[in-house]
Amino acid sequence: MKKHAWIIFLVIAALLVPLGAIQAQDEPVVTITWWSTERGRDTAATRDLHFVLARAFEEANPNIRVAISLFPSRAFNTRVATAIAGNEGPDVWTTYYAADVAQQGFLEDLTPYMEASGVNPAESWFPIGQLRTVYEGRYYGVPREASAGFIAYNKDIFDAAGVPYPEAGWTVAEYRAIANQLTDRENDQYGVGAIAGGEGCMLWSPFSFNLGADVISPDGRDVAGYLDTPEAAEAFRFCLELVTEDQVAAPAELQDQYGELVFLSGKVAMQSISNWELPALTEQAEFEWGVVAPPRYDENSEGIAWTDAYAHYMWSGSRHKEAAWAFLNWLAGPEAQRMAAEAGIWPPNGPGVWQELGWDQDPILGVAYAELMKETRVANYLRSQYFWDCVYPAFDNVRVRWIQNGERDLEAMLAEETANAQFCLDDSYGS
Repeated sequence: MKKHAWIIFLVIAALLVPLGAIQAQDEPVVTITWWSTERGRDTAATRDLHFVLARAFEEANPNIRVAISLFPSRAFNTRVATAIAGNEGPDVWTTYYAADVAQQGFLEDLTPYMEASGVNPAESWFPIGQLRTVYEGRYYGVPREASAGFIAYNKDIFDAAGVPYPEAGWTVAEYRAIANQLTDRENDQYGVGAIAGGEGCMLWSPFSFNLGADVISPDGRDVAGYLDTPEAAEAFRFCLELVTEDQVAAPAELQDQYGELVFLSGKVAMQSISNWELPALTEQAEFEWGVVAPPRYDENSEGIAWTDAYAHYMWSGSRHKEAAWAFLNWLAGPEAQRMAAEAGIWPPNGPGVWQELGWDQDPILGVAYAELMKETRVANYLRSQYFWDCVYPAFDNVRVRWIQNGERDLEAMLAEETANAQFCLDDSYGS
């Protein structure tokens, strides 16, 4: 009698176990690899966030494990390419590519996965998240976050000089005038930070879209007719004269000490930054500061937002594509986005979480939110997979020829550099 009672008890107990739990125990555990980078501007919390996110995903998906590897950002894409060539690529990795790198075939087309999962980028992501991950109408990545460019200004320097803080709607001419007004080189004070005077002015700052010229075609295949125009020469002249004629740009020694974020020195009145620099600025700045929307070209122009996003990608050779997609979909979804935002690391990739957290109304983050909602473009250096080989040398050469060699015929320099860059692009694309 006792034996029968024990059997009945086991049957009843089995019926009480949730079906999902039984299935989860029966399903094999899959381990996927996630590679990401560590940059100099990253904090320890940035590193930790990768592990926090992975563990949270594993808790919700007990049959998937995430093995994390973090590498220096320098040459990271080469490391990934080498691993893929050896058929040992990561299932998922986080970096930035020009969209047309999808031509090479190592990125998984995520469009079918997104359609099956009901992901609607237009409803979920800021415009830059859609632009950055699409090639010929197909999605090859999901945005890790969304970052916008704006101008940080040192309130202490402005207050000491009795200069009003800059306000939205200002122009690049007003920016330049303020930079000159607040520069006092004898007392080691400078109007603008490091990026404004170098090639970064034309590539990874809002000025690249707000100086009256677009120096590369939208598809990244042409610089002829863009980089060699009078408008481009005017834009380059604006950036370069901040260093030479105006002498308002912070010197190289400050950048050696503080990296690109020379604004942290407390000796720089204004610097073009983005959300990526905010964690370090918030933690380390020993002065009062604020931010303002980037200046527009002139009073008749609407400001064009400079926005960007890293992206998560899946290897087309992954052996665990369904598990990899589950992780990608979760990383780009609201739960992971909220966790990253609350940790103060990455700004969310869509307006929903910003609004939920009240960031759209924040005096600092609200400026970035407004930029992310504006018309935007893909950054110049992310329009072609051959940019760094073919086009970047032109920007670097012009800077060196102007600043170090003292050449001043920008039109001639740009014509020469454009011809070389275009030849390289045509050759690379097989045109």
